[in-house]
Amino acid sequence: MHTRRLTWLMACLLGAAWIEARAQIDYDIVYVRQARFGDMVNTTWPEIFHPARLDPGADLMLLHPDGSEEVLVDCEVCGVTDPMVSFDANWVYYSLFHDLSAGSLNTQRGDLPHQGADIFRINLHSRVIEQLTFGEFTPNTGAGNWDEGNPLNPSNEYNRLGYGILNLGPMPLPGGQLAFTSNRNGLVPTKGFTNPTMQLYVMDVDGNNVEAIAPMTIGSALHPTVLNDGRLMFSSYEPQGIRDRRLWGIWSIEPDGRQWEPMVSAMTSPNAFHFMTQNSAGDAIVEQYYNLNNNGFGALFKLPLTVPQGTAKFGSPFPALNPSIEQTVSQSIGLQPFQMSFTPWGYEAVTPMTHPGDSAAPIGDNNVDRVGKFTHPSAAPNNDLLVVWTPGPANDLNRPTTIPYYDGGLYLINNTEQVWQPGDLVLIKNDPDYNEAWPRAVVPWSAIHGQAEPNQRPWLPNDGSVHTALPAGTPHGLVGTSSLYKRDTFPGRGDADFDGLDPFNTSENRASSNWSWQGADAGKYADSDIWAIRLLAMEPNTDRRYGPNAAHHGTATDYYNHANERLRIMGEIPVRKFTTGGAPILDQEGNPDTSFLVKIPADTPFTFQTIDRQGMVLNMSQTWHQVRPGEMRADCGGCHAHSQQPLDFATTAANAPDYSITDLSVATPMVTLSEGGVNGVDTVAASVVDVEFFQDIRPLLQTHCVSCHNGSQMAGQLNLADLSLVDDLPGDYRRLARDEVAEYGHPPVITNGIWRQTNASRYLRKFQSRRSLLTWVLFGERLDGWTNADHPTETVPGDANTLPAGANPNEADLDYVPSAAHPAGGMTALTMAEKMTVARWIDLGAPIDLSVIRGNPGMGWFLDDLKPTLTISAPRPNVNPGPVQLLRLGLADGHSGIDLSTLSIQANFVVNGRPAMSELSDLAVTSGDGIHTITLDAPLPVNQMERHLLAEVADHQGNITRVDRRFYTDSLDLIFADAFE
Repeated sequence: MHTRRLTWLMACLLGAAWIEARAQIDYDIVYVRQARFGDMVNTTWPEIFHPARLDPGADLMLLHPDGSEEVLVDCEVCGVTDPMVSFDANWVYYSLFHDLSAGSLNTQRGDLPHQGADIFRINLHSRVIEQLTFGEFTPNTGAGNWDEGNPLNPSNEYNRLGYGILNLGPMPLPGGQLAFTSNRNGLVPTKGFTNPTMQLYVMDVDGNNVEAIAPMTIGSALHPTVLNDGRLMFSSYEPQGIRDRRLWGIWSIEPDGRQWEPMVSAMTSPNAFHFMTQNSAGDAIVEQYYNLNNNGFGALFKLPLTVPQGTAKFGSPFPALNPSIEQTVSQSIGLQPFQMSFTPWGYEAVTPMTHPGDSAAPIGDNNVDRVGKFTHPSAAPNNDLLVVWTPGPANDLNRPTTIPYYDGGLYLINNTEQVWQPGDLVLIKNDPDYNEAWPRAVVPWSAIHGQAEPNQRPWLPNDGSVHTALPAGTPHGLVGTSSLYKRDTFPGRGDADFDGLDPFNTSENRASSNWSWQGADAGKYADSDIWAIRLLAMEPNTDRRYGPNAAHHGTATDYYNHANERLRIMGEIPVRKFTTGGAPILDQEGNPDTSFLVKIPADTPFTFQTIDRQGMVLNMSQTWHQVRPGEMRADCGGCHAHSQQPLDFATTAANAPDYSITDLSVATPMVTLSEGGVNGVDTVAASVVDVEFFQDIRPLLQTHCVSCHNGSQMAGQLNLADLSLVDDLPGDYRRLARDEVAEYGHPPVITNGIWRQTNASRYLRKFQSRRSLLTWVLFGERLDGWTNADHPTETVPGDANTLPAGANPNEADLDYVPSAAHPAGGMTALTMAEKMTVARWIDLGAPIDLSVIRGNPGMGWFLDDLKPTLTISAPRPNVNPGPVQLLRLGLADGHSGIDLSTLSIQANFVVNGRPAMSELSDLAVTSGDGIHTITLDAPLPVNQMERHLLAEVADHQGNITRVDRRFYTDSLDLIFADAFE
């Protein structure tokens, strides 16, 4: 039974004019009181486009059941955000922007604050405030010359960020830990629709044992939120590859970084998913909104976290096959449900009275006022939901109005029931002079979830129990899958004229979701075309925009490719298996067994491309992946197969004891194809293989192409002899890989007059060598699965008037027409290996290293911009379950390699007779692949002494990883429930 007492009042506030019920609840609420400047002036709220922007003066408040309140943290130039109540309700964790005044913002960097933000906590009884982070800066030291004590304004010999370190989104975890996000690595996103890159971390609440749990979050991550089962859910920026740069999804992950998986996929371009909670019933509540244009206000949705046995977690990739989700865009029209790809099972609207888009909220039943939108959902007792609701349009664009601007207030949704009109909300507080934000019920976790705290998950065991290829302490992981046939790679929205895929080049917007937000198929193909899997290592982009050797033109990188991300080939693994008699080996579903399992360095971001016999991409997984040290991930049950029941990896050939696991950490296997059409594998003795324009492509153009394609002959109106620079890009590159505006050669026939969809030019399609005219003329055949007769093509290149009578230019494509220079069967002057090199270059996004052109040699495409892997598996963090008899570290690096001469190991205790803080690296013995151990002469004494083991190592680029492992040899109460004693 509800214990709240309801007082029925007519709300006197304009912003709550429709709200008849005012709740007087029996618990305190912590919230943030933000600035408001009246109905005619907008305010700034942190959201995914700008998570570090907030109007100064945001106070942390404590609201009592009788309506009285106290200021817990009083800000004038500072600002509080992201409050979170501890499990025992004695503490409130929060982030504090130190100075948000106008003069303390970097206007060149999206108004990022010079002084950054740190995490604090306040005791609600004593009002003692403790600071938990201190602007720690841990850049990739090989990607610039950094003063690690000063990211803002060091002396001129150093690079600098020009803004402060942001520590945001504190989330208590069981066992005295705290999850949060930080930009302390000094990275910027690969796409420009958020700033800067925030990554996931976990630490003890006293600041010890800091660990980056998701190196894969090189886009960005926000607001880790613990679930009752102990997992974290968080919002992930999903612009990888050439996806829409506005996409964010909700993922879950173990607190140690293992077992990440989608909860709500980023498949609803252009809206994003952000802000989330879990109610008493165990359902996740997530918000969907359009970034940038509505201050983080949108609509709320609910999904169960468990699904019936035998049911897929997600619906079809085709939106039309999924349930309709209720929303109201126009009150006069009524419900206008939407459908989306991979709808989570049981997904439904909590607030169907409004919508998540970037137009004004609909006008309500009174035909006068707009019904507003929602943000900041938070669980409360009795399965209730605390929310922030604003009346009015809740939108920054004049569609059709922006007035009145936001008047966020605190409200309650009874039992997380659907809200069909503002009157369904229960008013808690709405002061028209302020925006109220971030409500949190000050109650123990048990009052909402029925247990004292979330389940505590095991922390990164790495004990050798997962697989024989992963011995205890390994710095590696295993990744694989059960089938490449079992896939959901096709677009959810397509064009019937192109067999459900994306048109070749159309003036129509959003004609297909392929490569943009859902699906990544490179042309038309059959499962029988699948030959191998390609793993791509991925690296972040260090923000190297200020200081010596700064990247040119205000960018952060001295390279270009179509994804603005470094993609390197870790290996290409043929997946088809045959009996000794040559018959295909089948899996349990009767398909050819296409399972695989490979070993890679842990903590290295990577992704997949499925390739054909010629090494060309058939489909690409446009998302980040990782494995943590000692982790095996082979449980996805297919290739992006969200909507299907998984094929059990244990039943496949890759799980058999005699399966040979390829080690991609030491060599790179590459698929080969003989001139006679026989496939093989060539193993390159390097951790990765790069394919880059100056190194690999221009030499082929100069040798085989410029004799015809030059300024005088201009065969095909293509001049590949032009090496002049425009915006640092040479003319030959611009014509092939950067001519979307159709500046050169034959123009497209569509009315827009430009190359659209995923076309980079007439000759090249981004990440899709199979659909690129360049590869057709090299290989001497059309490769995209269609024929010339399938779609209309102009007879005079670039002249729409020569299309077949009645043909729609939006349905046109290009043809492959053999010629003397480009005969059927391919250009014999190029070897098959050279042709495959060109295809790989296209499928890596056509990378070009600009560092030499810009005077920054070595700082472009070939820069190793990722820290080495350094993991300590013994001793365990904090309390150890048994005697500590050895020190064990794992070292690996996915690019330039570990520089063992830089390994340093120290301890604040005596080790084998050596005094505390002596160098111990010479005692380390190699005991496995990348595993180094120091056996202690005697187990460490069992006592409550706080001990630290410190280790660091660099790769050959100069990137340093440091680990400070705090541990104990005896059990003690070390949960820091009250303070840091």
